[in-house]
Amino acid sequence: MTATPDLTPFLALRRHVSVAHHVPGRIRVRLAASALKEAKAVDRAAFDRILAALDGVKDVRVNAAAGSAVIAYDPARLPPKEWDRLLTADEETARALLGGWLGGAVET
Repeated sequence: MTATPDLTPFLALRRHVSVAHHVPGRIRVRLAASALKEAKAVDRAAFDRILAALDGVKDVRVNAAAGSAVIAYDPARLPPKEWDRLLTADEETARALLGGWLGGAVET
């Protein structure tokens, strides 16, 4: 299994994200204007590898003009109640949760 990319920059973006709407299988998040500055530190290729490794993610659409993103996912693989934990828990908990979703160890 290939090592998962460093999740630190990805996890740091969480403080700029809030849930706008969520139904099982689809979550819309708002991206604060401050996310743009921090997003520059995130390696897009690493982010794409993380999304590709998340077997339950079906589609991600970012609307920069509206400052939002919609993630379509399989609720059987990525439980709806865990999304709030991913976005609001401390970094260690969020890292463990995301690592579990990825099915393997993550870089620290």
